[in-house]
Amino acid sequence: MRLLSIVGAIFVFVVLAVLLLRDLPPPTTLTFAAGSRDGGYWSVAERYREELARDGITLEILETGGSIDNLELLEARKADIGLLQGGVPARVPGIEALATVFVEPYLVYVRTDREVSSNPALWRGLIIARGNEGSGTRTAADELLGALDLMDRNTMADLGGRAATDALLAGDVDVAIYVAVLDAGYLEPLQDTDAVRLLTFDHIDAISLRLPYSRIAVVPSGAMSLDPVKPAETTLQVALWARLAAVEDLHPAVVDRLVLAARKIHGDADIFSRQGLFPTAEAVDMPIDAGALKLLAEGQSNFHAWLPYWIAAQIRRVLLVIVPLFFLVIPMIRALPGIYRWSMNRRIWRYYTEVRMVEMDLAVAEDDETLRGLDARLIEIDKRLVAMRLPPAFRGGAYNARLHVEMVRRRIADRLGESAGPRKAIAGMGL
Repeated sequence: MRLLSIVGAIFVFVVLAVLLLRDLPPPTTLTFAAGSRDGGYWSVAERYREELARDGITLEILETGGSIDNLELLEARKADIGLLQGGVPARVPGIEALATVFVEPYLVYVRTDREVSSNPALWRGLIIARGNEGSGTRTAADELLGALDLMDRNTMADLGGRAATDALLAGDVDVAIYVAVLDAGYLEPLQDTDAVRLLTFDHIDAISLRLPYSRIAVVPSGAMSLDPVKPAETTLQVALWARLAAVEDLHPAVVDRLVLAARKIHGDADIFSRQGLFPTAEAVDMPIDAGALKLLAEGQSNFHAWLPYWIAAQIRRVLLVIVPLFFLVIPMIRALPGIYRWSMNRRIWRYYTEVRMVEMDLAVAEDDETLRGLDARLIEIDKRLVAMRLPPAFRGGAYNARLHVEMVRRRIADRLGESAGPRKAIAGMGL
């Protein structure tokens, strides 16, 4: 029998170990929904590919139209990770943010040979490139144009990226709206010509208030080019914060690795952010992975310094569960002896209630028949006390309860004038 128990315990241990270790190693290939090949999202994705390759993770970058396409790929589980522009909502459950990673300003370029007001609410009769279908720029531009009631007062061109730049330089559109990082490849031609200029909005605070999830970013003079200096003066631009998002069932070790990669890729100071601002959990505006949030708040643990990243990540997850459980279980364990004592004593205390009721009836009893009935009730209580099975430490409570029963029986005997009979019964009980 003992041998069978040992074999059974070993079998259960092996099964549990297999189930635990089966999900420990992370996947070695991931898909990243980026954007167009000449866009800023693509260049960011390439940096993630280089960083993850250090740990043997192959990152396949998917070319897309932008944030909306990225979100659709994540929702369809055709991509594991993607960049989402600020304000692009997750429409179905199952998509979580890992961090906010960089600033994307609204960059509005206009033809210098056209009369384009710095107050966009006054735009009339312009041809505006508002971004490709499926791009985050299109969504952001439509929010801006819709908030200022400009959709019906101007002509919309569904152009974005390089196509919008070419159309603006050719004079086919008057205004091109971009939401992009400053080093996006399709913006370079706009920095080398006087045919266009970067527009700075008047009343920028009021405009930002009309755009959910927006911030105001400072663009220093010379941020885009120092020779010639562009912009010539420091300007304020409405901006959004881009998020790194993933499917919610992404392996926890990969989540950790992506957050650590984001620290390296986005942690340095740039035009819009101070050192160490990104990645951050601020302005996420969607559910955020619990492991990513903990890593953002607490930083890299010592385990990452001397263990493979996927083992360190699992240790973090285990501690995330065990530590709160520890502080919950320890007080419960300490309370168990008290609960046990209370439960044992309660088995005895309930008889005191019955004895008290007999005493109350005794106080108003007038005839011998009633007194004998009360004595019979006490005898029954005493029998039940004798029959109780209690640990030795609690038998003294039952003994005291029996003494209480005997004291009330003596009072009844005195009332009946039959004290000799009850005393013989008492001697028989050994009290």
